[in-house]
Amino acid sequence: MEKISDFLISLLPSSVYTFLVYLLIVTLFSISLIFILAIKNRPKKQKIKKEITIDDLLKIANNQKSTTKDLIFALNYFLNNFKVNNNEKKSFEFFKKILNHKNRSKEIFDIFHGKILPANLEYKNELDQLEKKALNK
Repeated sequence: MEKISDFLISLLPSSVYTFLVYLLIVTLFSISLIFILAIKNRPKKQKIKKEITIDDLLKIANNQKSTTKDLIFALNYFLNNFKVNNNEKKSFEFFKKILNHKNRSKEIFDIFHGKILPANLEYKNELDQLEKKALNK
């Protein structure tokens, strides 16, 4: 026990200057440890989400490489976030492009007829005409 206490006492600084050196070393070690932990645990930057506009949906509809899944996504996104009366011209252009796209499918017409039409009944005649032209193509 005596050896341990002698060892601990020998670690204590014997003069004021060595005490200041010990204090400086401990302070620098503590500050560097804080910086290292702060950098390591820094929250990741979140990606900024760009809001999709009707023009972005038109780009999907105009792109000949868009898959059926892309077209279905665009229709569902339009249904959940837009109304025809917000921008009639672009909305009708969007529907025309989607319904006449080379990768269209029965599911696209089902979504259009089952969800888009009932949500926009004031434009039923115009939307029906777009659908008929696409089906007769």
